[in-house]
Amino acid sequence: MASRALDVAWCTGQLRTQLVGATLLYYPQLISTMDEALRLAATGEPEGTVIIAETQSAGRGRRGRRWHDQPGHSLLFSTVLRPTVEPRGLPILSLGTAAAVAEVLSSRYDLPVATKWPNDLLIGGRKVGGILLEGRGEAVVVGLGLNVNGQPQALQADVDRPLTTLEAETSAPLRREEVLVGVLEKMDGIYQQFQAGDSDGVVHRYRKFDGLLGRAVCITVGTEQVYGTAEAITDRGALAICTAEGQREIAAGEVQLLAECE
Repeated sequence: MASRALDVAWCTGQLRTQLVGATLLYYPQLISTMDEALRLAATGEPEGTVIIAETQSAGRGRRGRRWHDQPGHSLLFSTVLRPTVEPRGLPILSLGTAAAVAEVLSSRYDLPVATKWPNDLLIGGRKVGGILLEGRGEAVVVGLGLNVNGQPQALQADVDRPLTTLEAETSAPLRREEVLVGVLEKMDGIYQQFQAGDSDGVVHRYRKFDGLLGRAVCITVGTEQVYGTAEAITDRGALAICTAEGQREIAAGEVQLLAECE
């Protein structure tokens, strides 16, 4: 499918949200939507503003990784939020964003999407999207990169992990605007739920798509490697695993299936 510019006016007309997406700022190219959103947040950009780019010259993933995209085929956006909860509860926003995307992909496109704690979206074990959360002052920015159209081979050349696109999984190109509107509407509802103090409800929505439950994993926490079986996502958004020494909760780390570590 030939790439074309995202129809932001159509998205604005279709969106039915209380906050998220109140303003959509569109750029043909950015260094990073995260960087632009953090810059705007520091200047007082209103909560709910969404920064969208067709392509990023230095898109960022977790732990300093590059996020590669196909210009005009991906969804790349970051949302400015100003939550009122304690900072330790903020990681749940990342899980909530993953749940929002998973709900759209499963209900609208009948895709068997799974989440990989803390921020990956997978289909058939192949990564289709990733989420990044960063805070600065009172603002929090949540970024999403989603491989919508195009073929995985165009992305696979740049990375050593299996990737996929929604087009490859559905055997047909998708209208990116419809995916974007659906995700922003879900994000809006989850954010309202989060702000109302129902973090447990947000985590429950995430758990429905948890792809690690019962799997043998290895987790890199700083310089330590922790081995065990993934048991649950806790109400605080941590990953509970059963190790040889007993149960342990991991608040942040890099997770791989045990087979991937060997």
